[in-house]
Amino acid sequence: MRWAFRLLAGVAALMAVLALLAYGPGSMDARRFDPTPPAPRLEALFTDPAEPELREGPLHGAEDLEPGPDGRLHASLGDGRVMARSPGGDWEEVAHTGGRPLGLAFDPEGRLVVADALRGLIRLEPDGDWTTIAEPGAYPDLVFTDDLTVLADGTIILSDASGRYGYGEYLESFWEGEQTGRVFAFRPGGGREVLMDGLAFANGVTHDPQSGEVFIAETWAARVLAVDPATAEKRIVIDGLPGYPDNLHWDDEERLLWIAMPSLRSGQLEFFHPRPFLKRLLRRFTDVFGEPDLPDRPVMALAVDRRGEPVRALLGPADGAYGATTAVPWEGRLWIGGLERETIDAYAIPERLESASVR
Repeated sequence: MRWAFRLLAGVAALMAVLALLAYGPGSMDARRFDPTPPAPRLEALFTDPAEPELREGPLHGAEDLEPGPDGRLHASLGDGRVMARSPGGDWEEVAHTGGRPLGLAFDPEGRLVVADALRGLIRLEPDGDWTTIAEPGAYPDLVFTDDLTVLADGTIILSDASGRYGYGEYLESFWEGEQTGRVFAFRPGGGREVLMDGLAFANGVTHDPQSGEVFIAETWAARVLAVDPATAEKRIVIDGLPGYPDNLHWDDEERLLWIAMPSLRSGQLEFFHPRPFLKRLLRRFTDVFGEPDLPDRPVMALAVDRRGEPVRALLGPADGAYGATTAVPWEGRLWIGGLERETIDAYAIPERLESASVR
C-alpha cells in the first residue's frame, strides 16, 4: 500500500504546485471569457491584398482620423500633435494636447473634442486653450479614455476601454479577459451617465446622425454593438469578426459603418479564454519564456450596413508593427492610420461585394 500513499502524496504535491502557480503571488487574475469564433464567411472577404495609392509621413501613431468641418482630415499622433491635411495634400499642426490623443470628434459648434489617454476628455476652445471635461484617475473615474463621438445635441459619447488597465496595457487586458469597459454619455448640461458597461475592451465609437444610434467596438469580443443613447437599448450589429475591431467611422453618404481591425484573431490564445485556470498557468510560462507569437497584423477594414451585412472589404499588406486602427473614406479614397504606423496611407475605395444588396 505504500506505493498508493506515495502516488497520492505526489499528486497532492503536484496539485499544490499548480495551485500556487495559478493563484499565488504575482498570478494573473484570469477571467472566463468566450468570444464568438471568426465567421468563415467574413474571413473569406480578406484574400486579395491591395497596395496603397499614397503613403504620407512621417506621421507616427495616427491612431484616429476624422474629417473636420473645415474640410480637412485630422489625425491624432503619438507625440501629442493633432495634424490636419488639406485636400491639396498639405499637413499642418493644428493643436497639441500635451498627452496622447486617441479619438477625435467635432461638436456642433465645430470645436475639436479629444479622447486623450493621458489627459482624459478634453475640448479645444477658439482661443487655443484646452478645457478638461473629465480627468482620468482610478475606477470609477476614467481609466483608459479611448474614443468618442458627439451627437447633434452636444452629448459626448465616450468609451473607457478598461476599468483595470490604462494606455499601453492592452495586452494585460487581453490576457486576463477582463470585461470592465464602459461607455459614457456626457450631457450638455454637465450630467454624466453610463450607457454600457461590462465590455471586453470598449473601443471605437461613432454614430448614425439620421437614426441617432451609437456604434461601439467591443475589441476582445470581436464584435460591434449598437446602443440607443436615449434608452440604452442595445443590439449586436456584427459578431465573429476575423480581426479585433478598433476605431469605427460612419459614412453618412453611403450609410455604411467602417470597422478598422489592427490584428487578426489569435485562436491559439483565445482557446484559453474559457479556461481561466489553464490561462493562469500559461501566463506563468510566458513570464519566464516570453510572449507567444502574435498573429499577423495586415491592414484590414470592413464596411457594413446598419444590419451588419458586409458591403466593402479592404486587405492591405502586413507591412508594419501594427495594422490599421482607423479607416475613413475621404476625398474619394480610404484613408488608413495606425497606433504604431509611421505613415498615413490612402487606398482606392474597395469595390462593393457581390453579395452586398443595393440600398
